[in-house]
Amino acid sequence: MVSTITKARPKPGPARSRPGPAAFLTRYGVIVFLILLVTIFALLMPRTFPTAGNLMAIVADQSIPIILALAAILPLAAGEFDLSIAAVLGFSSILSIALSNAGMPLPLVLAGTLIFGLLVGAVNAFFVVKIGINAFIGTLAMATILAGLNLLLTRGSLMTLESEEFARLTSVPGSRIQIVITYALVLVLVIWYLLERTPFGRYLRATGMGRPAARLSGVRTERYLTSSFVLAALLASFAGFLLASRSGSAPPTLGPEFLLPAYAAAFLGAATIRPGFFNVWGTVVGAFLLAVGSNGLTLMGAQTWVANVFNGVALLAAVSAWVIVARRGVNGRT
Repeated sequence: MVSTITKARPKPGPARSRPGPAAFLTRYGVIVFLILLVTIFALLMPRTFPTAGNLMAIVADQSIPIILALAAILPLAAGEFDLSIAAVLGFSSILSIALSNAGMPLPLVLAGTLIFGLLVGAVNAFFVVKIGINAFIGTLAMATILAGLNLLLTRGSLMTLESEEFARLTSVPGSRIQIVITYALVLVLVIWYLLERTPFGRYLRATGMGRPAARLSGVRTERYLTSSFVLAALLASFAGFLLASRSGSAPPTLGPEFLLPAYAAAFLGAATIRPGFFNVWGTVVGAFLLAVGSNGLTLMGAQTWVANVFNGVALLAAVSAWVIVARRGVNGRT
């Protein structure tokens, strides 16, 4: 029965009229707001904000959050939340530093970190898909467990990376070359291809848009839901591995601060490019919108709490926009 979906072809319909300003703003409003934000900060701070160095810093700083946001949109596309991704990032960062400092070769450090992510994703999927626990509760419990393991592994103190080889994976010491941008760009292209150009992406979205209907159509929804949790945890663990390399240290409380920006970027992304769908390029735009806002506010001398308020307001606005777009069924008409 799966073949009925793959072989389905849209029937020719009536000619569509050109989209008006409202439809344009619905699809590209977040991008317009990003351009407006950049323009305002550039006018207010012409010597500090619109510089190549600041632009490079924003892109490099967002590379790891973008990877985590990609992890967030996979379960979201399947209709579920995974609140453990930030905790997976935090513990993976700590674990990779611990393995490296213990003298383990770098390939094994990476393998060990990814295996940890694989196990976490499998456990999440087991409890959510097989046992039937609400994903919100199940992944929140996993995040709490990992927060406790952080304290166990670090013994409550900051862990510092000792390997220079590990540090060189994400940047060239003494220069402005940020290799971490390359990792993020490659993963963006891979996840985009996976979601937009493969049967996996179509079945994953079918699972998220209506699980009973997808199941009746022959889609193995449990398989795709399981895959989304496993891939999300794998991406989050790789993000943690890169974070360990880039920052060179990991505090015992590392992780939770990455959760809200990741989901804010994901929901901002669902309100642009392909409104109503969690999509890769929209998520990237959302991440940069948050980054530009935080960066501009910091350069203006705003206190730390202002950035948190900005991220929270952005998340509320993004979720509201996504709900409104979904309610109006914009995608069904555009």
